[in-house]
Amino acid sequence: MDENTPSRVNNSTSDGRHPVHRSGVPKHHLKHGKNKFKLVFMSIGAVLLFAGLSLGVLLAYKSNTNSSIDNNRYQAVFLSNGQVYFGKLHTYNGDYMKLTNIYYLQTKSSSTSSTNPQKTSSQDESNVQLIKLGSEIHGPDDEMIVSKEQILFFENLKKDSQVSASIDKYSKPN
Repeated sequence: MDENTPSRVNNSTSDGRHPVHRSGVPKHHLKHGKNKFKLVFMSIGAVLLFAGLSLGVLLAYKSNTNSSIDNNRYQAVFLSNGQVYFGKLHTYNGDYMKLTNIYYLQTKSSSTSSTNPQKTSSQDESNVQLIKLGSEIHGPDDEMIVSKEQILFFENLKKDSQVSASIDKYSKPN
């Protein structure tokens, strides 16, 4: 063999056997085991780090949603099917929101101004009425559990808005 030819390191003892650790396991097996242990340990660490980051993002999202809801006011909840409900919005669980004290708008007639279909007269404005959920033929309870996926957005209503004033008026005993 010349000087430029790489030689193989001989890890065996003079009698041809591989060096053995005092545990009886060949030393080259122990090195391989340590590397495997490091790899497993690093993999577990990466999984735990990913899970922790995911949980942190989820909690931040939930806290932002909860902190945006003003419990002292009513909310308008806009659903993906085009319906809008008014009431008190609360977090139900991770995937659902709960709406209570529910109202929705209903039009008595669909008349519009003939010159401008987008402009309604003051008489037409009175044709919109606020309906309390529960008076329908199927008699639903006054609570609704809605998937967060179906909620496009919600708004806190001003206390002096027409909807808030109408709900307060309806809620007060005659």
